[in-house]
Amino acid sequence: MSRILTFVTTALVALSLFSFWYFQQERVIKRKLDNLIEDLNFTPESTRTTRLIKSSSIASYFDVATEISSPIEEANGNFSHEDLSSGYAGLAEYAREINIVRTSEISYDGDKNQATLSFEADVKINIKRWIPSLDDSYHVTTHWRKTDKGWVIHSSHWSQTP
Repeated sequence: MSRILTFVTTALVALSLFSFWYFQQERVIKRKLDNLIEDLNFTPESTRTTRLIKSSSIASYFDVATEISSPIEEANGNFSHEDLSSGYAGLAEYAREINIVRTSEISYDGDKNQATLSFEADVKINIKRWIPSLDDSYHVTTHWRKTDKGWVIHSSHWSQTP
């Protein structure tokens, strides 16, 4: 009986420690950012349906209004999460592929209600038609805030790396 009690106690302690580690705010936000990057990417073989499904999930990562600044003039401004979702849907319609690869660890600075994540990324967007393709490296800084829907991106700043 004491062996069973020892095993159960050890399992509960291990589960508690794992839960504490797994649900730390920093880890939650980093996982959410990695999930967003995964949702943004698609290959030339991705079906139109897959791309549309991904575009509908994009809005959940962003605040009601999100400020974006980037070297691409048309991508600057304040956007609603619906605008971002429909913009991504349009891009997904005309792009052959989108490939965003995080090339550095995510640095985290935050508290329980706000956080800033910074990282380096290689971005390749291969467009089907007349628009020039994009293949550059960027330094990305995202500002997150905690809402009743969880962590969302409040602003995102992109700058080309040399």
